[in-house]
Amino acid sequence: MTRSLLASTFALMALATPAAADGLNVTVDGIRNAKGNIVILVFDDARAFDSLDVWSAVDYAQIPSRKGSVSHEFSNLNAGPYAVLLFHDENKDENLNMTATKLLEGLGSTGAPNPDDEPDFKAASVWPGDARVRIHYDQ
Repeated sequence: MTRSLLASTFALMALATPAAADGLNVTVDGIRNAKGNIVILVFDDARAFDSLDVWSAVDYAQIPSRKGSVSHEFSNLNAGPYAVLLFHDENKDENLNMTATKLLEGLGSTGAPNPDDEPDFKAASVWPGDARVRIHYDQ
């Protein structure tokens, strides 16, 4: 009887404990070619995201580009909310290249399904789990 009571108690404790999040898995869609890298910046601070303060990103990744889609898991990001900003660094200079009037490389953000969207942190916020970002190109 004691064993069955202990087993029941542990089962109830397991059900009452929230499951740990599996991190933030970012999938980038719409990549036009396999040149360079996809640079992903993740923010947990509204001011840093809204002012594009890349030095204040909570996490960062550069992954090889591939035509179509790529994914990257930030396994240590389990709290949230987060906002994701990314670009296709086709020439690997670690800068988003542009002219005075247009982007030369692709750009995307959570909360921005359309090329002209410029979401603030609140609109771009996602929670741990899966997040999809469409990358947009001017040319």
